[in-house]
Amino acid sequence: MSKNPKHRHQTGGLQEKKVKVEPTKEEIKEEQAEIKAKRKEKRKERKKERGSFWGRMYTRLRDMFLELKKVNWPTFPQTVKKTGVVLGVVLVFGIVLFAINMGLTALFDLLTSQLEYQGDL
Repeated sequence: MSKNPKHRHQTGGLQEKKVKVEPTKEEIKEEQAEIKAKRKEKRKERKKERGSFWGRMYTRLRDMFLELKKVNWPTFPQTVKKTGVVLGVVLVFGIVLFAINMGLTALFDLLTSQLEYQGDL
């Protein structure tokens, strides 16, 4: 045999064959039962951490009101000004849509009257 490490792996040697062993049905059932038990235990721990239903509801409501106190609410004049802007934009778009509708109606009436006139011939 060569003492050179590069040639050592090439010279051969016994290689172990890895045989895959299938688990039995009993082993599979035991493993599934263990997994189920772990999940159940985790669920119990989470439920214990969360507390009762009413306790959680109280906590959520308290947190909600605490967040609402942090909100920077607009003043009354700011609210009136922004409401006026919204109403103005709605009014302008209403007028534009009304004008488009009237124009398309007049065009439709013109076309249908021309078709009626040609149909009488």
